[in-house]
Amino acid sequence: MDASKFQSNRDLISCSNKFMKRVALFIGPSQSLSTFLGRPMFILCCEPDRASHIKTFIDVQHLVNIAHKMFHQEPTMNGRPYQYHNSLEKLSITLDDMRLKQPDKRITRMTKIGKDESIFVWEQAFLRAVEWFANFPEFNELEDFIKLEIMKASWICWTRLEKLTETAEYQRRRIFSNTVYMLGNDTCLDFEDYEIDLTWCTNYTREQLEFYMSPAVEQNCQGCVQDLVNLAPTSIEVNYMLLQVSLYHAGKKCQGKVLEACEKLMQVQADHLHDYYVNKMKQPNYSARLAKMMKINKGIEADMRDRAERNQLATLFNVLKIEFSHPDMFEAS
Repeated sequence: MDASKFQSNRDLISCSNKFMKRVALFIGPSQSLSTFLGRPMFILCCEPDRASHIKTFIDVQHLVNIAHKMFHQEPTMNGRPYQYHNSLEKLSITLDDMRLKQPDKRITRMTKIGKDESIFVWEQAFLRAVEWFANFPEFNELEDFIKLEIMKASWICWTRLEKLTETAEYQRRRIFSNTVYMLGNDTCLDFEDYEIDLTWCTNYTREQLEFYMSPAVEQNCQGCVQDLVNLAPTSIEVNYMLLQVSLYHAGKKCQGKVLEACEKLMQVQADHLHDYYVNKMKQPNYSARLAKMMKINKGIEADMRDRAERNQLATLFNVLKIEFSHPDMFEAS
């Protein structure tokens, strides 16, 4: 037998692999759809003929005016000073009063979300946040423009966390299934049973807007609610979380005097929370519990950033046909 007469590269599989490697050297790896078309993934479905130059205008100046008036009215909790010892306890009682109802009898389930439903929920959410902040003594000492800037910047993240904590409480008490979430003051939404009408705010279909509609919304909500169910925060802890996520977001967004005011407010509330743990709960080692609370808040903040970035892209590529009188209030909607 002569080894020099053996023939190499006759195996079909090995030859095919070598052939593909040689081809790849000349034409490169297979292209993705976005590379082939020369368009980023988030505008693959962006069709110029669908872009609308006629906008649906939503005027929310009346909400800002109402907020200004509410900040100059007597707070609802001033008649019961004996029930609280500091502003954090006062906010806790305020939120408890705002939630005082029979949820299994009075909460209605939304099955369709369109223009009217969206505006209704936004109005409810903004005024609910204003009512809560109006009962915050140190907040009321701020200048009017700082109070309004904080409200405009923080009402969405305040609402998001407040509804998730309320949802977690109802799911813990088996009033809601794990697919039902609070949406408005007295409305809820089942993620598995609802319709959404986008014709008033875009000419694109829901499938085409998949990138701009924050991905995995349901999964994010479920994860946050489950963390809240496991943590089972007290009313004081919930209100501290609301303050922290709201003031952190407002300060980071507005900077300047607003940031300075937010930092001072948070320092006072951190002292109140420390007093609550040490003197009332007799729990001086509360760092682990506080870390779990801040983890939830960081998730809310990350979601806010993601929504704001996607809204900027949607505006840049003229995907939405909606315009607000105060666009800074809806950057993360």
